[in-house]
Amino acid sequence: MKNENKHGEWLSIIELITRDPVLYSVLKYCPLDILCHWQLKHVSQGTTVFRQGEPCKEFHLIVKGEFDVFTTAEDGRKYSQARYRKGDMLGELEIFEQRPYICSVEAVSDAVLLVITGADFSRWLALDNYFNQKILQAVSNQYYQLSKKAGEDILYSLHQRICLVLWQKYQQQDDKQTTLIINKQQLSEQFAVAPRSINRILFELRENHIIAINGEQIQILDAQCLRENTER
Repeated sequence: MKNENKHGEWLSIIELITRDPVLYSVLKYCPLDILCHWQLKHVSQGTTVFRQGEPCKEFHLIVKGEFDVFTTAEDGRKYSQARYRKGDMLGELEIFEQRPYICSVEAVSDAVLLVITGADFSRWLALDNYFNQKILQAVSNQYYQLSKKAGEDILYSLHQRICLVLWQKYQQQDDKQTTLIINKQQLSEQFAVAPRSINRILFELRENHIIAINGEQIQILDAQCLRENTER
């Protein structure tokens, strides 16, 4: 019965991979003897998949959901590095370097992961040149995004960065509604500053009649002036 259940799970994983273009683009040349070692892991919102400093033993491929990738300072402050979604990989850098996890990863929604051991991951790399190219692309993209974020953190003031977040959210709305939902705690973690620093700048924008604040809701009163504040 146990073997039947394992065989059924393996068939369901194969079906999942072949039906999903994003997953298939990563796994289509994965050798069969490694493919049969994949396991599905279901995680609920708020689950910490692994913690900064823990030994890395597994490679994860995101099937569904969203994850916050963050570092924690000695004083407990949380600094968000990135948000990962379907098709993104977790653990590959640590396996390469044989080092502990450099970041913590937490599910911000109910999620599903495909998981194999670090040893199987290394064997996969040795056998699949196509996957090597995928890893190179993923690492290059991560480096690009982190470098871009680091540059913005250095070159632009906190005031500019908050205005830019508001402006981008406003621009992303198809109907250009003036009311946005802003998670202040998330902004605090993204910019590695205290929540009071976020509130101070939002209150300044309110005093200048650029926005109105109602809890987590922010109404854009003067979009042009907001845009100009991203450049000051």
